[in-house]
Formats: sequence, structure tokens, C-alpha cells
Amino acid sequence: MKGFFTRNISLLILFIFISGCNTPEESEDNTSTIEVGSQNVLVEIADAPQEWELGLSYRDTLAVDHGMLFVFANESRRVFWMRGCYFDIDLAYIESDGTISEIITMEKEPLNTPPESLKTYPSQSTTIKYALEMIGGWFEEHNVDVDTEVNLEQISN
Repeated sequence: MKGFFTRNISLLILFIFISGCNTPEESEDNTSTIEVGSQNVLVEIADAPQEWELGLSYRDTLAVDHGMLFVFANESRRVFWMRGCYFDIDLAYIESDGTISEIITMEKEPLNTPPESLKTYPSQSTTIKYALEMIGGWFEEHNVDVDTEVNLEQISN
């Protein structure tokens, strides 16, 4: 009987621990609406290294006018890749003032491509503070070009 009681208490403690791992802060919706030119876009905010690395990997597609906004702590040259992506992605490199400085279409690669063989997409600018990923063709379809302003007032950084 003692073993039964000890095992059940251990399972209860494990359950409480596992349940506590997903705190409200971690499960909170980390999205915001931004304006890209005159277009409203719902973006997921990626503002931590593990989110930057995962990006849009392993997703089947993106909803209409949805994307991912990468928010960095400082200005720097940025480099992106297409690991585990099922569709082409448009990438806009954005300066700290919200101006798009470059737009690149990143093409999906075979899922079994080793990380060291993936094509990289470095920014030309050394002062990139944000990057916006949208489904391939989005920027052209919405007439968004280099020098377009992105309203980032909703984003805290």
C-alpha cells in the first residue's frame, strides 16, 4: 500500500510540475497588427533566439496577410535561411526607422538539406533592426517596394 501511495504522489507532483511549465506568459498570444505601406498585416513576433531560429519552419502555409516579424535588440547585418520550409517566403529587411531596405524571395529547399548546405540570405545593410517574412509573392502582389514605410508603433522593443 505504501508503494501505491508513493507512486501516486510522485505522479501528482510530476503532473503539477509539467502543468506549471506552460505559464500564462509563455502561452500568451504574441501577435500584433502592423501597417506595411497601406496594408494591415497580422504578425507573430519573434523576439528571442529560439524563435528566430525556428521562424516559419514546418508550417504548411500562412494565412492571408499574416507573417512573422523578427525583432532584434540592436542594428546589425542579418542572415536568414530556409530550413524546413514548405513554401517560398518573401523577406523584407527593415531599418530601425521602419523603412524597408531590401526585399528578397527565399525559395524553399528540400527538407533533407543539411543545415551547412542551405542557401543563406544576408542583408546588404549593416543596420537592420527588423525582418518581416510573408508568403512568397506577397510584397509584389501588394505593390510594396524598397523604401516603403512599415508602421511599427504597436511593437515594443
